[in-house]
Amino acid sequence: MKKIFVVLMILLCLCGCDSIGTQKADPDKRYLSLIDNLLEHNQFYSSSNYYDINCEMAKIDDGYRYYVTIDNPRNALYDVEAIAVEENVDYSKTMAANVGIFEDAEYSLIPNQTNPDKGYVEGLVISAVTNNPEITLYVYVSFKNEDYSSTHSEYFKLDVKYQGE
Repeated sequence: MKKIFVVLMILLCLCGCDSIGTQKADPDKRYLSLIDNLLEHNQFYSSSNYYDINCEMAKIDDGYRYYVTIDNPRNALYDVEAIAVEENVDYSKTMAANVGIFEDAEYSLIPNQTNPDKGYVEGLVISAVTNNPEITLYVYVSFKNEDYSSTHSEYFKLDVKYQGE
């Protein structure tokens, strides 16, 4: 009887440890850590082998709004996260464009499959406002494989210019 009790206690402890390990980190700490990591990074891509990434800028009443679009996945991408920061902007007092960091929902991009109710989206767009018609954006995108056993991260440097109407 004692052996069964001990085995049950061990199983209970193992299950408890597993659930702690699968929880997402504190979103505020993760957000600030991602910004620091992105600004300290020194090797950037201009495109990805896994999806299309592009940026557009539109004029608004009090400046400009940029949109970073991630779509057309070539592989299944699970739990996609992205953040974009403008060069020379202090993000301690303003929010960076991001997706997948603060939401409880997960977003996945799977070729030729969409079901937004279940988090399978055709693409993701993050946006923010700037006062400048020409900017440099640093973008971080990460995603997991199908069984969540590995995470792939990519860093981009995108030059964006307002093209006019």
